[in-house]
Amino acid sequence: MINSILKGNPTVTDIEIRNSEISKILKGNCTIHLDIKAEIGFQKFVSIEIQVRNTGEIMERAVQHLAEMLTLNSRKLTEEEKKAGKKQTYKYPKVIGIWIMRENVTEREDAVNEACLAFPPTERDDFQILTDKLRIFFVELQKFHPKHIDRKNMLDVWMAFLKDPLNNEIQNVNEVRQALDTLKEVSEDEEAREIYYLRQQTEFGYISEKNVAVEKAHKSGKAEGLAKGEKIGIEKGKAEERAKAEKEKVKMIKNMLEAGLSIEQISKISGLYTN
Repeated sequence: MINSILKGNPTVTDIEIRNSEISKILKGNCTIHLDIKAEIGFQKFVSIEIQVRNTGEIMERAVQHLAEMLTLNSRKLTEEEKKAGKKQTYKYPKVIGIWIMRENVTEREDAVNEACLAFPPTERDDFQILTDKLRIFFVELQKFHPKHIDRKNMLDVWMAFLKDPLNNEIQNVNEVRQALDTLKEVSEDEEAREIYYLRQQTEFGYISEKNVAVEKAHKSGKAEGLAKGEKIGIEKGKAEERAKAEKEKVKMIKNMLEAGLSIEQISKISGLYTN
């Protein structure tokens, strides 16, 4: 999967998982760590983060994670090397962050997008990558919805697998069958099932909270609409009453004129005063 995302830059031939122990629950028992940190070659490191939802700060987190990876994996001179007169170099390792998202985080149309440090184009210069030592990939599963999956395109195959491991269109792909066998083995592990259960409960809790928030907003909007409608109704009723009163007053004045009363008398009776 990593090779399909990196497209041969670099080509991963071996992988060493750095975090063999997965932390299940953070403070407050509200979330679970299922990220992977691995070495994919000499001084080449990758971090894979899987996120169910866009918290609104994914970009900032991705950059921070990359900076931390760079710092943690940078080789420093030993005391012996320093004594031998060797100087510290700034040849930092290559670090790659891969964020697999169920919800969208970018405004780009493609489902897989790479970000790196680069010079933006100007009137005189073209776009230019500053360094390939810091790279971030955003894999947005929500944007992947082809009518048919090209089984020769492994990126499409793995995207389909991430969305639905039992997708019939990819079952005959060797790598998928191997992944499914691994999933079967993992599913028989008691600790793995517990992690999956806790993760599912966390996701259901988020969905429930989201639905409650939407319902509250709906009720609030409905109540606001009712209050607004009631206010409009009251104002409309007052206007109608004023129009009715004016109509009655005109009718009364007309009757008084027909009865032979003077303007002065009508003004005093009706409350209309003339200069």
